[in-house]
Order: sequence, then C-alpha cells, then structure tokens
Amino acid sequence: MSVLIPFYPHPVVPVIISFNYKGGVGKTTTSRVLAQGVADLPELNKGKPILIVDLDPQANTTRRWQLHRINEDGSLVPKDHPALMEDDVKHSSICDLWLDVIGVREKPLVPVPYETSNPLIHVIPAHEELMAEVMRVPRDEVVKLGRNMRKWLRDPALAEQYCAVVLDTQPSKSSLIDAALASATHAYIPFVPEPQSVDGVMSMIMYAGRYIKERREQQNDVPLRLVGLLPNMVQRTRLHNQHIKIIRDHEVFSKYLMPVKLHKLIGYAETDDWRNSPDQVTALDNTNIALEAKKFVKYLWNDVMQDAEILGGGA
Repeated sequence: MSVLIPFYPHPVVPVIISFNYKGGVGKTTTSRVLAQGVADLPELNKGKPILIVDLDPQANTTRRWQLHRINEDGSLVPKDHPALMEDDVKHSSICDLWLDVIGVREKPLVPVPYETSNPLIHVIPAHEELMAEVMRVPRDEVVKLGRNMRKWLRDPALAEQYCAVVLDTQPSKSSLIDAALASATHAYIPFVPEPQSVDGVMSMIMYAGRYIKERREQQNDVPLRLVGLLPNMVQRTRLHNQHIKIIRDHEVFSKYLMPVKLHKLIGYAETDDWRNSPDQVTALDNTNIALEAKKFVKYLWNDVMQDAEILGGGA
C-alpha cells in the first residue's frame, strides 16, 4: 500500500514503533499481534506484506520466526539468507544499516528481509554481537544511526513493497531506541496497569515528546506522532481497574489512553509458539481473544491511516 504522508514529497511507508523502557509490558507480543492481524485482514494490507524489524538484542521476534542460529560462543546471529549464499556474509540484519558507523564497512548495506511461514509477514532479524557494537557508539555519533535508518525507511521502493513497517524495541534506553524514534512515523506505548508501569508512563511520553518536537521542526522529514497508550495484560482486578482509571482521569495522560486493551489471556502465549496451529490470535475465529486483538489492530491501523492519503494503484 503506497501512502503519502502530508507535506512529504513522495510516498513513504508507515513506520510504527512499540516502545517502553520497562520490560515485560508486551512490546514484542503487541508488535506480533499487530503484524499478524494486519497480515490476516485483507482490507488492511491490500495484498501487501508487512515488515517487522527486530531492534531488541534479545531477539525474541527473530527467534519466533526461526530466523536465528547460535554461534560457538553462544551469541545469536541471523541464519543464512537464500538470496545471499554467493556473498562473503550470507546473512542480513538491521545492523547492516550501521556497518559504516561501527567501522565494519565504508558504506552501510540495505537490510534484506527474510520471508516467514506467513507470506504476508517478512522480518529483518536482530544480530546480538553487532547490536552490542551499535550500543557502544559514542553519543555524538548516535545521530548517524537515525540518519541511516531514516534514509532506508523513507525509500519510496519500501512503500511500494510493504503496507507498513513495525519496529519491535528493547526494554531499555539505548541508541537503538533513539534511532527508531528518529525514524518512526507513529508510536504507541504498551503498559501494564500496575504501579511501576503506570509511574513510568510519564517518562515515556516525555521522551517521545522530545523526538516529536524535533521532528516537527525538521522541514525535510515526516513527523512522528504518538498514537497512544495501550493497556496490556489487563486483568479484571481492582488494582488494574484503579490504575486504568488513574490514567483515564489524568489531565494529560487521558488524551493518550487508547480505547482498546489486551487482556492477560493464555492464547497470546500459545500462539507465540510457531509450532502451534493456529499460530496467530486473529485466526481463533469468533473467540473473545480474536475479537479484542482485531479491535486493537483495526483501531491502531485506522488511526495511522488518518495521517496518510492512500494513492490509487498502490495496492
């Protein structure tokens, strides 16, 4: 699906980031549900695949689609790519974008997406060792990470090939997060409605706000917009109800609270196993978990698409 973000000179692909510095709040799970939901709903994907980028050195997204192998030293690297078997390096990762910044090559490479068991889901895997190098980049060099990533993501060829890009991020502040926020067009923050997670929401919004402000001031780039806060792993308890109410009643936070939520249901964990059938929540026809997952996917997608003019002939 080719889309045109207002004020940008050519079609670009929507780039959606799930981020939160707290671990265990569902960044990877909600990214997977979003990608699988879009892939499962033709009215959203219009026949084009969605691309997931694994920006977490833990590489859970890479593992989920069996795109990894383990080195002798125990580190994780992407498995060989069929299209790269004649090259010196037979695999690709998101770190290809930053090989010049970390001193591996004079120029960066364009990452080569891997196909998965779902023909409408492609993945750019993580590379544990190279990500460690990226996170050691001096602070004054971090801007180059975002620059390289933006150049790749703004390529109109990417918009021609994919309906959207989803960035799955790590649970900590790092240069990888900075590069993602410098490149995304839309962001959402999953959180668990419990004290520590809710207390951290303000810092998440403030950090995203810094990038939103910077991008707004850049005349030659697409702006970044915060879609909202997604209550995740919600349980029907007094504690969770209270903390959702705290955000709903808050003078600032309330406008960011998404009108959808994902509950703590075993189906999310069960469908995370690629060996299970079905292996995605939205395929569990007419169940409560499928209905709430589709509601989340459609809400976020429709919100993103409000910022985009769909070009005829793109899908």
